[in-house]
Amino acid sequence: MKIFKFILLWILSTVIMLITWSVGFVLGNGITRTIPPPANDPSSTALSFFIVCLINSFLLSTLVWTTRAYSGLIKGTALILYLFVIQFFLAQMETFFFSESIGISMGQIASILIAGFVMSVITVASGIVIANRMNNSLVKTHFTFVIPRWSRWILPMVLSACLIYPLIYLIFGYYIAWQSESLRVYYTQSAALNPFFFQSASAFSDGIYFFQMLRGGIWVAISLPVVLMLRHTHAFQYFLIGLLSALLPATLLFIPNPYMPADVAMTHFVETSTSNFLWGIVITFIVNKYIGTVALQNRTATLS
Repeated sequence: MKIFKFILLWILSTVIMLITWSVGFVLGNGITRTIPPPANDPSSTALSFFIVCLINSFLLSTLVWTTRAYSGLIKGTALILYLFVIQFFLAQMETFFFSESIGISMGQIASILIAGFVMSVITVASGIVIANRMNNSLVKTHFTFVIPRWSRWILPMVLSACLIYPLIYLIFGYYIAWQSESLRVYYTQSAALNPFFFQSASAFSDGIYFFQMLRGGIWVAISLPVVLMLRHTHAFQYFLIGLLSALLPATLLFIPNPYMPADVAMTHFVETSTSNFLWGIVITFIVNKYIGTVALQNRTATLS
């Protein structure tokens, strides 16, 4: 019976995501008064968009279903912000940083963020309501948490954002993405492949390393309450956070866009999905180890 309820949640979430994301695009373009370049193949773009919604709604439904024993404004806000920040905000931060190479306007970046926010709020809120209706008999726990003293967790969190994430970004970026000649030409107009340490040194001089520190810090902060909500799932917690971190932003690369060639997008997909999966596991480990004593009030609820 549970599997049928989950499938129904997935189907409804897919429909809601398709509609709200499309409406969000129209709203975003209207507010920013920008018009994206037309798609080369509208039917292929529409199919890719549907597949991305199907994948992401499955991930979102899994997250909503797994946390269905929790209730409250903090839970809903945490899930909405998690989807929006991981899938849209962090990705568009990087688009902003490389906007000159990509050739995208600030108006279009803002439009993408507006569309993502509209979709995130409505889809997550609807998913939570639907899951609650399907589980009326389940005892709900009001989700809230208390951060322990900063002396216990501040250093590991800072190190993860300032050292671990930028290193993952540079290593995977160089040994996966930067090995593609077409990608190097796309970003630098040169096919030259510099040594790793030379490339890493330029990341400091260009500000990329420090920019990734900021992204890593935001990523950890926005993931913290979601990791705590999933603590009862043990090993599945690591897998799900890794999968969400990997696929929520990376699947957007499946949608054809006029700013990035398909081969460059697919190279980035392999790079970001693998590196972000590892990063999600790192975040989960750090939160469990150093904020594992966080008091989740009334955490005695049982999942049925």
